[in-house]
Amino acid sequence: MHVALVAPHYFVGSFDDDASYILTARALLHGQGLTGHLVNGSTVVAAYPPGYPALIAPLVWIFPHTFTPLRLFSTLCFAAVFPLTWTYLRRRGVSPGLIGMALLALALSPPLATYGSMVMPETPFLVVFLVFLLLVDRWDRQEKDFTPTALGVFISGAVLVWLKEAAVGMIVGLVIWELWSRRGKPGWTGLRRAAGIIGSLAALLLPIVIARVVAGVPIAGARYSQELGGYYQGGLLSRLVHVLPHSIWQVFSTAVAVTLVPYLSPLPTSGHIPDVWKVFSWHVIIFVTVGAVVWFRRHRDAAIAIVPIYLAETLLWPYVNERRVILVIPVIAIWYVMGAVAIWHALKTRIEDRRAEWVKRAQAASVTIAVAAVGIPLVVQIPRDYLFNLGQSSSHFQGSRYMEVLSALRPPSTVVETDYLYSTALFSGHLTARSAFDAAATLCYGPAIETAIAQDHAGFLLLGDVNKPGIMDSPCLLDVADSSPWAVRLLQTSRDDASVYELVGAGTAHPSLSVLGTAATPVLSTSGGTTTVTLTWDTPSVVTQVSVGEASLSGAPTASSTLQILTPAGEWVTEAQSRGAVGDGANAAPYLLAALPSGTVATAVRVVLSGPDPGASAFVSDLHALGSSAGGGE
Repeated sequence: MHVALVAPHYFVGSFDDDASYILTARALLHGQGLTGHLVNGSTVVAAYPPGYPALIAPLVWIFPHTFTPLRLFSTLCFAAVFPLTWTYLRRRGVSPGLIGMALLALALSPPLATYGSMVMPETPFLVVFLVFLLLVDRWDRQEKDFTPTALGVFISGAVLVWLKEAAVGMIVGLVIWELWSRRGKPGWTGLRRAAGIIGSLAALLLPIVIARVVAGVPIAGARYSQELGGYYQGGLLSRLVHVLPHSIWQVFSTAVAVTLVPYLSPLPTSGHIPDVWKVFSWHVIIFVTVGAVVWFRRHRDAAIAIVPIYLAETLLWPYVNERRVILVIPVIAIWYVMGAVAIWHALKTRIEDRRAEWVKRAQAASVTIAVAAVGIPLVVQIPRDYLFNLGQSSSHFQGSRYMEVLSALRPPSTVVETDYLYSTALFSGHLTARSAFDAAATLCYGPAIETAIAQDHAGFLLLGDVNKPGIMDSPCLLDVADSSPWAVRLLQTSRDDASVYELVGAGTAHPSLSVLGTAATPVLSTSGGTTTVTLTWDTPSVVTQVSVGEASLSGAPTASSTLQILTPAGEWVTEAQSRGAVGDGANAAPYLLAALPSGTVATAVRVVLSGPDPGASAFVSDLHALGSSAGGGE
């Protein structure tokens, strides 16, 4: 139920990583090897290991035109987490009551339920992680070092890293556990097991390492290498000084807590209440820490080393969020519950020598606080995508006007400058780059941005609220584009407040193009039930493209919209038309766009709108003709 209520608020492409995995799966299906390339130009192994794309490739092959099976696969994996968690905890001797509370915490977790329908590797990873723990537990009880169970440990450990590279920390934790738990035993068994783990992992990861070396990609991957120090630059010492303190605070104050307790709406988000709530949420890390101690004393197994070492590894990232913690959430949930119960029993013991009435009041108060402060808000939050406030949805690339116009703009080899490299490539088919966004984030300076665009040889620009509702991905770039003659806005859409610009002139992919009629004022006229908006330029010019982003009659239905050019012979020629208005709306055409034959000459462009009201005025925006008065065209 939780996943079903959250799923309508997530759309494929809103994470960018999800689009990356789909593009990689398609590349693998089309015979691209590990050193091959995705549609957007990236190398297959550049950003992430190809384990998850290979896992979903059969579904992509069977269902090439829908993402629903991919989302349902994540849901099935989400469902499998619960029986696997139950099995793992029962084998460790945890009571059914504690397991039930831990599973309830998992069921109400907003991040886990969100990943339950996303095209992301998190829930498949959790399935493999729990199988991995079960195999390690069985292996620890075996006297022989190398058995079929050991082989299962080696393979499942490698699969974890093939799914999520961050799982390397878990493997390190297992090595430390084997060395520590088997210390003093004869035959160097701990060393042999540790060597088997490291050797098998190295062998199973060798294809990725070789592919990255051949492709010129950092061994850790372009994404992680950039996040962890700009392709290994900056040094470990610098990272320990500048990143580690903040990351530790982030983990202890926020990252662990928000996987299990409510936050954001409907909780207050202004004033001092959020600060009070954040302090209250610190109880999560306290309970988890106490629970880890209890686990070590009662059920000591490899998880006591695997989970902390993995979390320690995440501290090297500049920003640690719940996405890092979610990979070990079954263990975190049981430690949270065990810690809460242990603290309660300790407090109860302390006050048992006092009046029994105190015990009853303390019990009632604890239950009331737990239900009121955690349980009720979590239930209210059930429909919330963990990334957004209650009622908000993610960006929606598929079927959007901005993606449709980018898909129509040719050729696909022309680079789109965008903050979402993979999502834009997935839904438009274009090469993508983001140097302008990086430049704008460093310094909002027009010439630096123009240099970045020239470096990418970009021909189009996409801007919008694609990361968070109501938050433009680069306000700086938006201001620069709206005030620069080299950026021509083709359309603006209400979905995700997105705008598509065509980049023209020197330093762009369209150096010979210019905007015609920039000095002219559009002329509005009405005649015989039609309303016309005309843009005229001084001299006959070669026109290569005409477009209009929005056109409709004001206050009256629009029967049709027609985009025409005027030839030097005085003839109006129709280049594109639609039944109804152009722009946002259920029955409107997403845009009107026409690429004209080479050598087409015109002196004007116009939009003709027809409707039942002969006196209706028109609303027209982003009417453009691109070409060159010098001839030749592009």
